[in-house]
Amino acid sequence: MNGLGIFTGLDMRNQTLEFMIANFGKAGTYYYWISRGVDNRPVRANRIRKSVGAENTFSTDLAEFDALFAELRPLVDKVWRHCEATGNRGRTVTLKIKFADFEIVTRSRSVSSAVANREDLADLAVSLLEDNMPLPKAVRLLGVSLSSLQGENDSEPQLDFGI
Repeated sequence: MNGLGIFTGLDMRNQTLEFMIANFGKAGTYYYWISRGVDNRPVRANRIRKSVGAENTFSTDLAEFDALFAELRPLVDKVWRHCEATGNRGRTVTLKIKFADFEIVTRSRSVSSAVANREDLADLAVSLLEDNMPLPKAVRLLGVSLSSLQGENDSEPQLDFGI
């Protein structure tokens, strides 16, 4: 797209449908309409969930590890409550950090088998936070998610890592 002078959604929206089809084939029609906010694909409300997460935006920016650590606890609790309620477990823990200038940093760690308990989830999330300290600037939002989900009836065994 860059070679055709398309760098932003506005650049795409300024092209004709014919131009988009000539350069992108069938996908050109999709790009043309999506850049105009038109998407006629049916909504699939009952999709299989791929991840579960929780995040919190702070009223004042946080910079100290202890304050961020304290804010992780309720996020981990919320994610784990959902896992308990649905019987889902996941293998990848992701930490999302958003700064006041809206820059976002995400860090994730995958383990070989599903995270088996709340403590392991918390330990992985805290470890990701520790690995990024000290942070270059104060934090406006913190989030935790669990992905690579599998249900309790899936075949892969769940192990307690004792992390």
